[in-house]
Amino acid sequence: MNEHDSISNTRLLTADERAEALDLLETGLWEVPMYRWLLGPSAESDAYRWFGEVLFADHLPGLHGRFSETGDLLGLVATAEPNHSTQPVDQDLTARTRHFVTTLDGFVERFTELREKSRESMLTGTVRLVFGLVHPDHRRRRVLSDLLRPIVDQTGRRGLSATLGTADPQLREFFCRRSWGGEVYGEFSLTDGPTVWLVRIGPPTNDQH
Repeated sequence: MNEHDSISNTRLLTADERAEALDLLETGLWEVPMYRWLLGPSAESDAYRWFGEVLFADHLPGLHGRFSETGDLLGLVATAEPNHSTQPVDQDLTARTRHFVTTLDGFVERFTELREKSRESMLTGTVRLVFGLVHPDHRRRRVLSDLLRPIVDQTGRRGLSATLGTADPQLREFFCRRSWGGEVYGEFSLTDGPTVWLVRIGPPTNDQH
């Protein structure tokens, strides 16, 4: 049995799995150019964990995890429905958000820029793929593909497109392969930061690698 065969299931996460998700988010978000730009060069691990918790709380209704046979979390994909609205957070997260927003140099300006440019470019009526992360020990083993396949396929059956933004040229090319049916429909550049490509994709075909 190989590593891929030992992966048992993909399912939505529950609130009780917050700690496992935050462990992956804390390390994984640092590798995403857009989030690294957003949090800034002075951000340390606690800032990434805080922002991971913000994402976890807001996207828990559409947070899909890939788990190993023994229950280890291998990867995450967050989706947002066309009618997604900001989810409520508890007082503790609100207090920590206030702390980081005021202590991370330039965060408010960068957040405002990212939000405005994203809104200007956003296609309505689509399912957004907010982020996708894979544990470093399980990359190049189809974890991301196996997470995305049912999401994109189901989105297509509903007659909807899936959309995403990425500053990683390799991910851009991955989604624009013929097997995924993706196409770049726009882009924007962040001040002193990366270029973000906007991709619209349909359901993958059976010949996806």
